[in-house]
Amino acid sequence: MTTDQAAAPTSAETAEFYDTISLVLIEVWDENFHQGYWHDDADDSSNRVAAERMTDLLISKSGLENGGRMLDVGCGIGLSAFQVAEATPAEIVGVSNLQPQIDEANRRAAAKGLSDRVRFEYNDDVLNLGYPDDSFDVVWVFDALLHMPRLETLRELRRVLRPGGRVVWTDKLKNAPMDPADEKAVRDFLRDMAAGPLLDEEQYRALVAESGLELVELLDISTHTARSSVRTIEGVNSKWDDLVARYGADIIPMLEILRTPVGLIKEFGYLVAVGRKTA
Repeated sequence: MTTDQAAAPTSAETAEFYDTISLVLIEVWDENFHQGYWHDDADDSSNRVAAERMTDLLISKSGLENGGRMLDVGCGIGLSAFQVAEATPAEIVGVSNLQPQIDEANRRAAAKGLSDRVRFEYNDDVLNLGYPDDSFDVVWVFDALLHMPRLETLRELRRVLRPGGRVVWTDKLKNAPMDPADEKAVRDFLRDMAAGPLLDEEQYRALVAESGLELVELLDISTHTARSSVRTIEGVNSKWDDLVARYGADIIPMLEILRTPVGLIKEFGYLVAVGRKTA
């Protein structure tokens, strides 16, 4: 067994966390909450452009050029799903455990004229998605798997995949041994973020194998995403006084979580992974 499941947060804990933090993230980052991808140190792209570039990377791993049916688990307000719909002829279903996100995503789909092939549904149990076996060609879990029991989630995603289908996801990664103090800081941070424990590459490969998926690719892109933490800290510091004035002192613990320097620890990395359901 992988050392992953004991500390995984519940759906209710994750929903409460994102219900609280969403408005703050819009202020200090962008309404597209995903990690950004920067080409190199000279790349000064905005957070929005970098997050959309990350989405493009996942699209390139998904094999949807000729269409197919995709499930977006942890879809938020649908921004990534809309980007997929604009780049491919795929049909997309998004699920979230926050009803306000679902309502807003469906509103935006209608406004974009995409409701015929992009829709969003409430689900508060990622381990019981409610779809029949072999329902989707691709499943995405974009910056959400760390908030779920990874092994059981990957098994459920495999169940709803058609043979030959792909799961494409992102996650945090321990990409080198850490100083004990840094390891404790990361562990405390992940707890505060309603996230599961940090895995290294060996543990991650074992996790995927245990899930029954064939690992197609595990790509460490930490050097391209590190600026996300810098930008978040800068955003919190620049908006601190305004946010405290508007939301009151109760918002301070959340701001402290967001501006923690833990994200600057170089061994606290980021991955893109692709798994396949063998026939």
